[in-house]
Amino acid sequence: MRTIKSKSEHDSLVKVMADKLERDGLYVRADHIGHKNGQPAEIAGCIPDVTGVSTSRKIIVEAETEDTIALEDTRKQLQAFSSVSGAELHVIVPEGCTSAMEGQARQWGIRIDKYWHLKV
Repeated sequence: MRTIKSKSEHDSLVKVMADKLERDGLYVRADHIGHKNGQPAEIAGCIPDVTGVSTSRKIIVEAETEDTIALEDTRKQLQAFSSVSGAELHVIVPEGCTSAMEGQARQWGIRIDKYWHLKV
């Protein structure tokens, strides 16, 4: 469960990635931030934080905070999103949490295509 501070960090991470993918020319949907295109479609019972689609790419982004990196819920989401054929899975975390997230994904045997971090 996220704290109020953690929820604020999470929403900032989601917004940054939604804005970045839009600047890159992708059609974006984002959860939690009232995005103009609405929330992403459910994947295996889980809703990604951000999706970006173009004619040549599909990117699924999950934002995690320090207190959610090791949760079972996070594992389930990342496992579901990593199994989408032809999609890239990106994860964004607060600055200083990247190595913890990389280690957790390795421990779970989940492939993450790109890690991002942000000072929040």
